[in-house]
Amino acid sequence: SSHLGLRRFFSSASRSSSALLVAVRPTAAMGNAQCCKGDEVAAGQKDIVDAKPTVVTEEAVSNVTAGAPKEPAGKSWTVTLKKRDGVALGVDVDLSDPDVLKLDNITEGLVKEWNDANPAQAMKVGDQIVAVNGKTGQAQDLVTVCKSDDVLEMLVKR
Repeated sequence: SSHLGLRRFFSSASRSSSALLVAVRPTAAMGNAQCCKGDEVAAGQKDIVDAKPTVVTEEAVSNVTAGAPKEPAGKSWTVTLKKRDGVALGVDVDLSDPDVLKLDNITEGLVKEWNDANPAQAMKVGDQIVAVNGKTGQAQDLVTVCKSDDVLEMLVKR
């Protein structure tokens, strides 16, 4: 564990097609609330006693979210961080891709400070650091630069 907050992370994600189950539950009585007295209930109003759950498939969710605006693929920008004593870089990275540092987690530190000061260029989990101070190539070499240099000019790709 280094003071930069870098760690190795390997995961094997498995994707299964499953459905989300959304249960509709009857509401509980409102206690002494005067608005819900029996003689004030509109004629023909029915209580939800026998509510059945609604099944929502992944396909249905995909259809709804397909029209949502997305960020352009391949967006990249430069983030410059100057190290200070006692302040961590504040990121955990996934080193399973040998050529980039994929952000796995953002914690307290320089990256969070950057994000707070530069919301339009904020780094997010899943972003990739593809170069540090002009160095590209092996992810482990990028880690070495992050540990050794006082100023980090990082090329980030989303």
